[in-house]
Amino acid sequence: MAPRETSNSGTGWASRRVIMAGAAAVVLAAGGTATALAVGHSGTTHSATGQHAAKARLASSSCTGPTGTAYIALPGYQAFDAVNTANCDLVQQYNEGDGEVPGTGTEDFNYDSTNEGVAMYGSTLYFANTGNDTVGVLDTAALTVKNYENPAETLIHVGYDPEGVAVTPDGSQVWVAETGPQTDQPSLGAISVISAATNTVTARLRLPTDPREIAFSPSGSTAYVTTGQGVYVINTANLHVVTVIHGLGDPEGVAVSPDGKTIYVTNTVQGKVDVISAAANKVTDEIGVGQMPWQLVLSSDGSTLYVADGDSNAISVISTASDKVTNTIPDAGDPVSVALTPDGSELWVGGLTSGIVTVFDTATNSSVGSFNVGYGGEANAGDGEEPTGIVLTTTPPPGS
Repeated sequence: MAPRETSNSGTGWASRRVIMAGAAAVVLAAGGTATALAVGHSGTTHSATGQHAAKARLASSSCTGPTGTAYIALPGYQAFDAVNTANCDLVQQYNEGDGEVPGTGTEDFNYDSTNEGVAMYGSTLYFANTGNDTVGVLDTAALTVKNYENPAETLIHVGYDPEGVAVTPDGSQVWVAETGPQTDQPSLGAISVISAATNTVTARLRLPTDPREIAFSPSGSTAYVTTGQGVYVINTANLHVVTVIHGLGDPEGVAVSPDGKTIYVTNTVQGKVDVISAAANKVTDEIGVGQMPWQLVLSSDGSTLYVADGDSNAISVISTASDKVTNTIPDAGDPVSVALTPDGSELWVGGLTSGIVTVFDTATNSSVGSFNVGYGGEANAGDGEEPTGIVLTTTPPPGS
């Protein structure tokens, strides 16, 4: 993600999309041997063969929820957390996307991944690693509590600066939004399509702009991709761009209703959610929310939409029947990432600048717990770790 901005409109608006380097460093020794270090918060240091200097803990309030696991992408620490959804306890923090240093003949790893986006299908996690232009693939069933340094994963090389990742409804393809370095023309933005069966890139669609997030129609026949120019509507069978929906104010998050008739997009500049008819590919309504709306998530029945309003430190709760905000939930710390438990009973929200995940009861819109994503249990343990993506499953956590 990026440094905090101070305004949501006008020439002074600063993009979140400036990728942070995080807490990684690669040091070359005199003989040219690469030694990789990742320095954590509170002085904790990781090495490829060492152990955690401190036991991983979360400073959490009492939290109760359904059985399952939350996997939280932390690009600021080149890692992800596995959290028990029943009690908000950290099970383990895993390194991710860190390939072996070539030619060393050792188990040295290059800590350069910055896993910006995350998606899940079945037991498989997919991470968009902006720092090294890869997609990481991990089987959660193979995760153990002890092997946090280098869990088994496949790294797939894609284009420049992958930010978003999404899996088609049938699980056969993984789409990757490559924003490209935002420097000059021509654009290096593209969509890479990965076969989930072979973990290889099978197709690529170049775009004249910066793709960000991806959502599919329920049938999987259409993909909706947010970009700086608007929403690209893409036929997934032939990668043909059907149309581009303009005038959406630098959109970021995108969600599709369960019946496929409506698309919801966060308009980050104007502080609203644009409601789009899938039949006409046109905006049919606008819902005013807070400042800098980022990610959004729909309930499984499509009746309620939750929007993270980062600059307003709040979550907007929207009734899709009326396209009206029915509640605004305060949540300090720049909320950007949102996810619902599979049963819909809880909303999990990640704070970009606070490094805190807050859990809300969707029946009452009240907090039932919160925790820092970092080590040591201190109040600011998660600072700089940036929970930019959350996925939730009913499967118990590793080691259960």
